[in-house]
Amino acid sequence: MVKTGSLTNHQGTIQQFVEQIMSIEQAFNEICTEHKQAERWFVVLKESVPFYIGPQEGGTWGSDTIVIAYQEYASEELAEEAKEKVEKLAKQYTEDSRKAFGQQCLNEMEWLDKRGLDADYLPEPNGHSEYYVTVEESVPQNRYGCRHYE
Repeated sequence: MVKTGSLTNHQGTIQQFVEQIMSIEQAFNEICTEHKQAERWFVVLKESVPFYIGPQEGGTWGSDTIVIAYQEYASEELAEEAKEKVEKLAKQYTEDSRKAFGQQCLNEMEWLDKRGLDADYLPEPNGHSEYYVTVEESVPQNRYGCRHYE
């Protein structure tokens, strides 16, 4: 049973005041037995950016993961629904990146041909970016790959 009365206009000792607060808290906890942890889910659009490390083992590449954008959702279900929609966007960005990389390679080869230079004159190309979507429980962070051969 909850004691009634004003907590600011209490009469009596500090001990009685503390007991009244504890009694109110206990009554509240008896009513509110089902607590649910608040959820935080993030839909994250990421870019995987490749880079050339060196010629070891026929050529070695690494990649960085860059967070392009993210949005917080109150439940995993809502985040998964949003992910499905964003995946279409990621697929289009990857295709655009692939085409742009192919065009860059073509332009570089034409430039080399006009000058009579070998393809080894230019540094090894890094490759095209890949875009993808994840659902995560924590705020996303960029990740940078190792820049040397391991």
